[in-house]
Amino acid sequence: MKAFKSIKKMITNTPIIEIKCKFNDKIQKIFVKCEWFSLTGSIKDKVAYQIYFDAYKNGLLKKGDEVVEVSSGNMGISICAMGNLLGNPVTIIMPKNVSEERKKLIKLYGAKYVETEDFKEAFKQAQIYVKNSYFCTNQFENKSNIKIQKNVTAKEIYEKIKDEDVQCFISGVGTGGTLCGIGSFLKQKKGLKIVAIEPAHARILSDVKPFGHHKIQGISDEIVPQLYDPNLVSQIIPIADDDAIAMSQKLCRFLSLGVGISSGANFLGAILTGENAVTVFADDNKKYLSTDLTKSVTSSLVDEIELLDFKVL
Repeated sequence: MKAFKSIKKMITNTPIIEIKCKFNDKIQKIFVKCEWFSLTGSIKDKVAYQIYFDAYKNGLLKKGDEVVEVSSGNMGISICAMGNLLGNPVTIIMPKNVSEERKKLIKLYGAKYVETEDFKEAFKQAQIYVKNSYFCTNQFENKSNIKIQKNVTAKEIYEKIKDEDVQCFISGVGTGGTLCGIGSFLKQKKGLKIVAIEPAHARILSDVKPFGHHKIQGISDEIVPQLYDPNLVSQIIPIADDDAIAMSQKLCRFLSLGVGISSGANFLGAILTGENAVTVFADDNKKYLSTDLTKSVTSSLVDEIELLDFKVL
């Protein structure tokens, strides 16, 4: 339990900033939780912490037990880091289309890395490990995922924005933990509208087929996760790949906020609501240096957005 106390101090109380921007001749305030200040640089650190904590507390996991997880990157890295600190060897199963940086980081943290063709194959592989007595952290179904976002992340956000004029909370859906955990709390405490974003080329939440390949890693991972609650969501906004990438690039270039592609998508979704909104920057841009994030990308939509300034709350 001493180890968990130390870890928790490394993953909580990440900064919240207020970004002022102009779009369609309207000034908006977008409040953002900056999760790249966490231990491994993403919001998944909180989830990994809670999954391990609950598993240890309930006797499902002990030091030395082997752990397996299916991930597109951030969660895998977080599971590895926590496993190192707690004494649990980790195997991460990932589809081959994730960024090279994510693959290398998994290995750098000392985990066994298994590459598959897609998520469907990855989940099948994970079940083989479970049959061989591995503990699966099971991020897409584990209720500890929602628990930490509702009881910790959402409360940290609320304390900073409770007196602010905010109408909605926006997030992409990977596991559904961020959107539904934070969203359910903010809807109850502040009456915020909950808005989901999804890749325009893979509208899985809206069930608009065909589901194509997209470049917004970390969301719409080929399934609608069990943790996603469609009854909580008032609106779903599709975001094009190039728009998300261009938005991330603009945040870096004009405000020095070096964020990942999904963060650009979250921020753009917040702007497209036309209201003051709160969202999350899930990770930074360093895991995307081998992707289109470092290439020349144009977006007429993002060109219309003027980033004015930001301040830390």
